[in-house]
Amino acid sequence: MGSDIDAARIAVRESIDRWIDAVRARDLDAMMNAYADDLVGFDVMPPARHEGRDAWRRVWAGFFESTEGPIDFETSEMRIEAGADLAWCHLLNRVGCTGKDGTRHEALVRATICFRNSDGRWLVAHEHASIPMPMPSPGACESAAQ
Repeated sequence: MGSDIDAARIAVRESIDRWIDAVRARDLDAMMNAYADDLVGFDVMPPARHEGRDAWRRVWAGFFESTEGPIDFETSEMRIEAGADLAWCHLLNRVGCTGKDGTRHEALVRATICFRNSDGRWLVAHEHASIPMPMPSPGACESAAQ
């Protein structure tokens, strides 16, 4: 059983690597190959919930249309766990891009990705991305409430 789990982890990692390469290349079709038709995604780009590959495709198409030049995408702290039919991964992504107006944007994005084995292909069934939100000090919250 251990070798099957190791093979699943490797296959999931390869899927993630192909997806990252597609993001850097701005290859929307290649990116979408990673997703299940019934994907549910929670993203940093509105709205908060996206259902289905078509909705997810529109999110990423909008991102590509609003940026120009290279997209920097680096991962760290990746952990993958896998079983026979389901796998999950969490990681940190450092993303950098330039808007159409020339403004440089950089963010640390946290991601949790759930995969489902579909006829030997590991497809993303759920993806959740978030950006850490700075919180004011407790004293500032108390002052604002008064």
